[in-house]
Formats: sequence, structure tokens, C-alpha cells
Amino acid sequence: MTVIEKLQQKRFAWFYLAPFLFYCLLIFSLSAQSDLAAVCPVAIPDKIAHLVEYAGFGFLLMRILRYLQPETAYVKHLFWVLTAALIYGLSDEFHQYFVPNRQFSLMDLLADGAGGYLGARLWMIFSQKLKGA
Repeated sequence: MTVIEKLQQKRFAWFYLAPFLFYCLLIFSLSAQSDLAAVCPVAIPDKIAHLVEYAGFGFLLMRILRYLQPETAYVKHLFWVLTAALIYGLSDEFHQYFVPNRQFSLMDLLADGAGGYLGARLWMIFSQKLKGA
């Protein structure tokens, strides 16, 4: 089955694309909050929150890429996940610049990229475990 045929399947739209887009919307909505303590009562260090948040982004994006092109080298997909996490993280940091009590942070951006990479690697580990089981 070609990539175009996979993209046209309802299964792809609901099982792969919808969770990823929903997750992106969740990230956007969290970055629009001027007081995160009101949303999350547990105090989580900022960089850890970015790392974990973007790990989900990387996990879901790697899942999409591996479904669409399973024969492509993992390194190539890791590159695209890292690039996408940095671009989305940059847009997120830019968005936060206009939210009261939030600011643009390069360290947050680096945590976003690291989280995206970590999530993609976690997907790779889980998928290898499932294949071996």
C-alpha cells in the first residue's frame, strides 16, 4: 500500500492523525494559560514539564511516520521528529510571548526538542519490544 493510499484511509485519520492533532491542540491550550497552577495543581519544574509534554508529541509523530513509511531508516524519522518538535516548540514559545505572565525561553525550546527526541526513542523501544513479544 502506498503512502497516499494510507493517508486516504479512515483508519489513519482516526487512529493516527486525530490523536496527534488533539495532542498539538492540548499543547497550544496549555501554553495559552497565564497561570498554569490553576490548570495543574501539582508543582512540576518548568523544563521537566516541557520535556514530558513534547515526549508525547514525539511519540505520536514517530508513530505516524513509522506507519506511513515503515521501510525508512529510523534515523531519518528521528531527524524529522526532532525538527518538527523544535518548529512546533518555537511556535509555542512565540505564542507564549503574547500570553500574560509567560515569556519566550530558549531553554524551554531546547527542552521541547529533547522531549520530542525522547518520545520518538521511547516509541522505538516499545515497538521493538512488541515485535519481540
